[in-house]
Amino acid sequence: MTTKLAWRNIWRNKTRTTVFLLAAFFGFAMALFTLNLMKSISQQRLDDAKNLQTSDLQIHKMGFQDDKDITLFIPNAENVIQKVKENANVDVVAKRISTNAVAASPENSIGCEIKGVEPTTEREISVVQDFLVEGSYLSTDMRMPILISKKTADKLKLKLKSKIIITLKNTQEEIVGGSFRVAGIFATPSTPFDENTVIVNYTDLQELGSISEPQEIAIKIKDPTKLIETQSGIQETLSAEYEVNNWKELLPELNAFDAFINMVGVLFTIIVILGLGFSLMNIMNMIVQERTHEIGMLRAIGQSKFKVFSMLLNEAGVLMMIGAVSGILFGYVLTLIASKVGVPISSGLDMLGIRPVMYPKLNPEIIIMVIVIAKILTVAIASIPAYRAMRIKPNAVLRD
Repeated sequence: MTTKLAWRNIWRNKTRTTVFLLAAFFGFAMALFTLNLMKSISQQRLDDAKNLQTSDLQIHKMGFQDDKDITLFIPNAENVIQKVKENANVDVVAKRISTNAVAASPENSIGCEIKGVEPTTEREISVVQDFLVEGSYLSTDMRMPILISKKTADKLKLKLKSKIIITLKNTQEEIVGGSFRVAGIFATPSTPFDENTVIVNYTDLQELGSISEPQEIAIKIKDPTKLIETQSGIQETLSAEYEVNNWKELLPELNAFDAFINMVGVLFTIIVILGLGFSLMNIMNMIVQERTHEIGMLRAIGQSKFKVFSMLLNEAGVLMMIGAVSGILFGYVLTLIASKVGVPISSGLDMLGIRPVMYPKLNPEIIIMVIVIAKILTVAIASIPAYRAMRIKPNAVLRD
């Protein structure tokens, strides 16, 4: 009955109500669409960085992360791998060699990080192969194959099957070099990764650097929600000379970016709803002004202050919720369409690892957040004119 009465009351002035509902409709629709897009961008950056650069967990010898010293290898690596595989949440384990090097061609040279990987297991953890634009993934038909990015190929003026010289310091502190052939060229969404990384076969780098054991063990887990639990479980089975890190510790800037995106999303939602809230407060002030005599009469025949207060809050809530629900439904449709056709993103953002086209996904948590924020601000803002209505004195109204 109260909601039905509120519905009738808000349509006393059809023009005013229609204008507000249109504003709320588009406001909530754009808020939901923008929040889903921002969340998808953040999640895409996290997934790409994790799948390209780190994996879920990594094991190193203590101190390796400081300067990637090639001599800081993991002792008894095979035993470590066996212990890791005993954890029920571990899916794939791969060993890697990782060190700093110089890549050179007859035209130019650049500093880089060279990764030695075992193609079979690495393909189950990394997604570099998904971003190949030319060639194949460390072809077995080629001697000393190497994967480089398109950016590196352009800088060094290389193409498929071109020769590239890799120079590095081996475990005896000697400068050594090896000649590799370009087997594949990749172009990932991550500019820092593309500018800094080359990938070779584990055995080739092991021989070049005189390396007996890997410097890194990468781990992919089955249930990402048990990341910290799995990390702790693995660390407990290893001695203090080993360090187990999760991707959040290895890439703290990405975790900070995700927190920043979430904060911006909440602030954006609050700003949109505040704008609508102040419009709602103006409408409620006009309603109180127009119905001062009516409210006074209600008070005179025995309606309590609380009922007057709750009546106006109910009207404000109905008004805001109509706009919110219709806007959220429209935003849901927009997000579904965008998830199929994509949303073009500025190409200049590739330095941040953001893809040029994004396909946003609907996040139910965002819908709940928008509705909760809308309800809280509606009550807070509508309480001001409702409080004014409570203070209307019946005697003064009757005298007028």
